[in-house]
This record gives sequence, structure tokens and C-alpha cells, in this order.
Amino acid sequence: MDIISIRKILICITLCYSFLCIGQESISIQLDSAIDSLDANPNYSYSVLSKISRDKEQQDSIKSKAKLYLGSYFNSIGVVDSSMYYTRASLIHLRNKKHLAQAYRLLGSSFRRSGNMDEAIEMLYRSLKISEEIDYIEMITKVKSDFGILNANNENYDKSIQFFEESNAATTDKKIISSNYINIGAVYFRKKDYDNAEKFFLKAYEMIPPNTSPKASATLALNIGDVLHENKKYEEALAYFNDSKKIADLHGFKDKSINAIVHKSKAIAALGKPQEAINLLNNSLAPAKLISNLEIQKNIYENLTNIYTSIDDYKSANLALNNFHTLKDSISDSRQKKTITELEVKYETATKEKEILLLKEDQLSSEAEIKRQRLLRRFYIIGFIIVLIPIIGLLLVYYQKLQVKTKYNAQKEEINRQKTASFLNEQELKLANTYVIAQNEERNRIARELHDSIGGNIAAIKLQMINIEKDKKTQATIIDQLDNTYQQVREISHNLIPKKINQTAFANYIREYIDTIEKVTDPDITFIPHPIEKINTINDNQKVEIFRIIQELMTNALKHAKARVIEICLNAYNDSIEIIFEDDGIGFDSKKETNGIGLENIKKRLTLLKAKIDIDSAINRGTAIRIEIPIVLNDKK
Repeated sequence: MDIISIRKILICITLCYSFLCIGQESISIQLDSAIDSLDANPNYSYSVLSKISRDKEQQDSIKSKAKLYLGSYFNSIGVVDSSMYYTRASLIHLRNKKHLAQAYRLLGSSFRRSGNMDEAIEMLYRSLKISEEIDYIEMITKVKSDFGILNANNENYDKSIQFFEESNAATTDKKIISSNYINIGAVYFRKKDYDNAEKFFLKAYEMIPPNTSPKASATLALNIGDVLHENKKYEEALAYFNDSKKIADLHGFKDKSINAIVHKSKAIAALGKPQEAINLLNNSLAPAKLISNLEIQKNIYENLTNIYTSIDDYKSANLALNNFHTLKDSISDSRQKKTITELEVKYETATKEKEILLLKEDQLSSEAEIKRQRLLRRFYIIGFIIVLIPIIGLLLVYYQKLQVKTKYNAQKEEINRQKTASFLNEQELKLANTYVIAQNEERNRIARELHDSIGGNIAAIKLQMINIEKDKKTQATIIDQLDNTYQQVREISHNLIPKKINQTAFANYIREYIDTIEKVTDPDITFIPHPIEKINTINDNQKVEIFRIIQELMTNALKHAKARVIEICLNAYNDSIEIIFEDDGIGFDSKKETNGIGLENIKKRLTLLKAKIDIDSAINRGTAIRIEIPIVLNDKK
């Protein structure tokens, strides 16, 4: 069995298991989507959550989660009975402690709204206990805030403030902290401690930017103004009322804008400008009626009554008071209608719940059968997985063995390839070295022949010609020609094999050559050999080639580069010799001009030595050449 076959089997097994789980994953996605949409699209969330909670095929844990968030939905719209029903139903199968903490907090909120404070406290304490056990910080802060609100409603103001402060201490969430500051400010306002109320309202106001939470900022500015007004700081109160109106106007909150004017009129009247306050209130009546806000209209008439009374205009005060009571009765009627409507909704909900309970009783037998079938299906799945796991394990072991074997064979092939390449490189290096040795020996032979035979013969002829006394002019000419020829033969002989290269330390030999060049040329030439001891032990044949390369580089630099500074580094390593030649001359385009005679000669020598060359040059930027030559051991002792 090959690797591809094993992969196909594993893919098939994975697909089979995926088909078994895909239905469950789809419901989970729908549930999470409904939960995320509770605030933005509550109707959609209610529809999905209701469907999942009634689906008999779903697991109890999923249905319980759906019921929990149905309870949250009904709590958000103020239908307390339905909220309590679904939340209690969810508690039967909830096992996740975070969900349990959330459920008990939801029950506490429902009991508080229904006026059952003792039950509310008990549920909130249960939620707090579970949250502290699992370090559920978000829920701890919310429950402590709930305790603060509960105690504030019961007029336990000091305890209320303590809970709000504990909630803030447990979180870094700015939204929760600012909300708690508002609640603390409201508690101090009820206690008539206006300085502290102002302090905490201002803290909250600083944390709520008007551009991100304009409605909250407008309301909070109004609250701060009310506190300052009660504290008789009328000018400061007026400033905050103006801020509230400005934010409301900017973001189109008409009700809040008119409300800010109503509050502003109280501050203006307190500053001794009753007529200005009356004008403001009368001008705000039309916009209030336009948006059909009875509560604001009632407040306008109430303020008009108070201001007219303060200036002894009892006729206008009486008219405003009559309008106030008319609106108050209208509001009362509206509230009664709303209460009746809510009661009807609650009654209809309770009736539907009773019908659901009756239907559930009728379907108990069929549910038992469904549960039995579900249990059997689970047993089949578990059995299938139990059989599947050893098979997958064996396939994985076999697959790993194949991988190890494949890697071993690949490594073995790579090692053999490297050994072959190394052997070929070694043979090529030996061959090149042999060629260099043979070349140098042939040069030595030619140099000796030129020097010993031809040079000796010319020298003898020269001596004989000196003895000829006749024809002095011809004699002198022949002697000069022979002398020139003799000097040329000596020069060719010395160029073929440098005179001192085998007799002088190599580093000193190169330095003497450079000193000689430096005396008759302009550039400042620096030669840096390292380490000198190792350089002096370089193979004799390689010494000749290295010297010729340095000569060629120097000739090119002096002839073409117009350099002021030349630096030559000769470094000997364990397995290579490095020549670095740099000058600050006019440089050349290394991409175009790399085929000059000098460079071609150097490259031919380097090819024989199996060496590498790197050239870095650019116009008006100088030249840097690096040559790396594999080292050859010196056979001479």
C-alpha cells in the first residue's frame, strides 16, 4: 500500500465523520448567529431561538442555551413572566458555569422588575458565587452593578455605592465604569449630596465622548446641569444645559434638545430673568407638540406655572396649571392603556405556555421513543469510532514507517552524490595542480636553455668580437646588438621563473616587488599578508601563479585605474588562499568591461587553479577584486 492510497483512505474516513457531525455544527452556527443578533435584529433572533428550543431532534444542552437567550430576549422587552419561564427551563440542562451565572443573574433581574426583592437578591448571590468560582470577571462586574441598583431602590444608599465601587474595581471596561459612575452620581443626588453627585457625573462625562455616544453625553450633560442647579451654581448649570442642547441638535435628538431648553429655563429664572425663561418655554411648546411628546409638554407647563407664580402673574399661572393637569391626565391614561396592553400580552403568553405544556404532555410517549432512537444512534456512532480509532492508528504507524524509509533512502542518495562530487572535485584539483607543476617545470627548462645555451653562446660571441681589432665601427655595432640580445634572453629567462621566488620568504618577496613599484609610481600601495608564516609555506607552484596574478592586477591598476591608493590583502586559511585587491581609481562597468587582456590572463590562470573571482566596480567608484584559490600542500620539505 503506497502513501497516496493511505491518504485517500484517511480522507474518506474524515468525510464520513464530518457528515455525522455537520448537522450539529449547522445548528450551532445558527444558534450563535441568533445570539449575536439579539440587539441588532431581535425579531430574527427570537424566531431562530424559538425554533431551536422546540426542536426535539436537538441535544438538551443546545435547547437549554436557546431557552436561556429567549429569557434574555423577553427580559429586554420587559415581558418578565416569559423571561422567568424560559430561564428556569434552561436551568434543567445547563452545565456550562458561565451560562449558569448568566441564568441566575437574568432571574434576579426578572424578580427585581416584578418587585420580589428577596428572590432577586438570592438569585444574584447565586450568580455572583458561580462567577467568582470561575473568575468570570464580566459577570462579576454586572452582578455587583445589579446589587448597587437593587440597594439604591431600597434606599440603602451607602451599600449601593459600595457595590458600584466594587464593580468598578473588578473591571477595566470603560463602558461599565462610566455607567457605574452615573449610578453613583444618581445615588448621591438622591441623598442630596450634590458635591459628590457632581463629582461622579463629571467623571462619567469625561469618559463618554460626545462623538461616539452622543445620546448618553447629552443626557449626562443634562444631569450635571440639574445637580449644579440644585447646588445653586446656576451659571455653571446653564453652561451644561447649553452643551446638552448643542449635542442633541448636532445629532438630531429633538426630544433631548427641547428637554435641555426646559431645564435651561429653570436656571435662567433662578438668575433673575423670568421673562426670558417664559419666552424660552413658550417657544419650545410648538416643537414639543410637533413630536407629540406629552411628558415634555407637561414639564413646560409645570415650569411656566412656577415662574408665573414667582412673578405674581396668577392668571397665566392658573392657565398653565390647567394645561399641566390636562396633560398629566392624558399621560396617566396612556400609561394605563400601556399597562393593560402589557397585561394582555402577558396573559396571551401565559395561555400559549399552558397550551405548550399540554402539547408536551401529549407528546411524552413519542419523545421517549425519539430519545431511545437517539440513544441507539449514539451507540452506533461510538461503536464506529471505537473501531475506527485502531484502524487510523495502524495506518498512521504504517505511514510514518514509509516516511522514515523514504527519508533514509533520500539521505543515502544525497550522501553518495556528495561523495561522488567531492571525489570528482578532488581529481580535477589534482589534475589542475599537475598541469601547473608541469607548466612551471617547462618554464624552468626553457629558462635554463635560454640562459645556459643561447645566452652562453651569445656571451662567447661577444667576447670573441671584442678581440677583433679590424673595422672598429662594425665591431661596435655587432657587440651592441649581441649585448641587447643577451639582455633580452636574460629578461625572458627571469620572467619565466622569478629569480628569488624560491629563495626568499614569499611575503617578503611580494613586499620587495611592491616597494620597487611604489618608488617609481604615484599611488600609495599597502600590502597586508596574514598570517605571514602560513603564506610562506604556500606550494611553490602556487607562489608563481599568485605572484603573476598580483603583477597583472598591479599593471592594470597603474595603467588604467588612475588610482591614488592601492591596497592588497593576502590571507591564508586552512583550505584556501584569498587575494583582495582594492583601488580608489576611476573604476569601470563590471557588467560590460570584463574581457580585457589583463583580466582574461588572470581568469585563465584562475581556471587552472580551480579558483573563484568576484569583481565589484563602477564608474568613478574604484574597484574591488576578491580571488579565492584552493590550497595545495607543498611537496617540498
